[in-house]
Amino acid sequence: MPTYRPDLASIPRYIPGKPIEEVARELGIESIDKLASNECPTEPFPEVIEAIAAAGATVNRYPDSGQYELTKEIASHHGVDPSSVWVGAGSSDILRCAALSVGGPGTSAVFSHPSFVMYRIATLVAHAEPIAVPLDDHFGHDLDAMLGAIRDDTTILYVCNPNNPTGGIRSGADVREFVDAVDDRITVIIDEAYSEYVTDPDHESMLTRAPTYPNVLVARTFSKIYGLAGLRVGYGIGHPDLIGELRTTQPPFAVTAPGQAAAIEALKHQDQVTERSMLNAEGRVLLLKGLGDRGYRVAASEANFVYFVPEDDASGLFDGLLREGVIIRVLGEGVRVTVGTESENRHFLEALDTVGRV
Repeated sequence: MPTYRPDLASIPRYIPGKPIEEVARELGIESIDKLASNECPTEPFPEVIEAIAAAGATVNRYPDSGQYELTKEIASHHGVDPSSVWVGAGSSDILRCAALSVGGPGTSAVFSHPSFVMYRIATLVAHAEPIAVPLDDHFGHDLDAMLGAIRDDTTILYVCNPNNPTGGIRSGADVREFVDAVDDRITVIIDEAYSEYVTDPDHESMLTRAPTYPNVLVARTFSKIYGLAGLRVGYGIGHPDLIGELRTTQPPFAVTAPGQAAAIEALKHQDQVTERSMLNAEGRVLLLKGLGDRGYRVAASEANFVYFVPEDDASGLFDGLLREGVIIRVLGEGVRVTVGTESENRHFLEALDTVGRV
């Protein structure tokens, strides 16, 4: 029998949102709305689909392991030097490699809870100890408590802004003050996977400031507003020396040729990105109001999802909505619902009325 790591059982498995095909097989339902995985509800831009098709003819060769053209385009888009850009297979790849590069036995990592589950997974994979700091009463990061949780053995700290799964943000001033208060021996990851959806003027990305710090990395992704979740493309921006060390644990050829081609093309269509952001904001308002009108405790959101707490049984609500053809995500005692198309959003609220308060 093979020998495994003794701590393997303690590492949680990432559980993705329930696939549409699985629900269709189990319940025999033909029309299903998946609002569980924070995916873009519409397909990639038409020009991006063409770029993917063209790149498909090259997949007999390994992709550019340095992602030269994509790195250049990301740098140009954000106004930073290419040496400050690190491309990976989704932002999760960036997070995992960072954890492996600074972690190890006798180290610890600080993050909020609930927040993106990959912070805990990456920490445990890196043989480090997770330190989870509860969110504040408004479902937001308690930055003071996070600072207080830092130990002498802490080597990395994660801030998800907007936070997944609750959707709240901390202002640009708050984040800057927080980063300035962290000793530069600790790597600070600012996860901005949902930044393109934010409409609150108090929000400020740390993206262009990150390269001026020796220890700050901002993570972004093409999986959300750009609609490229199935191709796994993300990136980090930070000081070149920091990136040079963190990417040591990244395997070669991390991003496929179609993924690189798609991301390069997607960046060219910021008008369509803006349109998607506006449509998402409209859908978000509809869901927040609909849930509030129904008496649920709802977290303020600036992302492409909303988070609320049922009165009693989140799992029971999940099962009831599933029978109505709506897939949501249960996360502890709360529920996260992705902003979908207008018809999907209204279907969710109608299904919620059918199921009744749980």
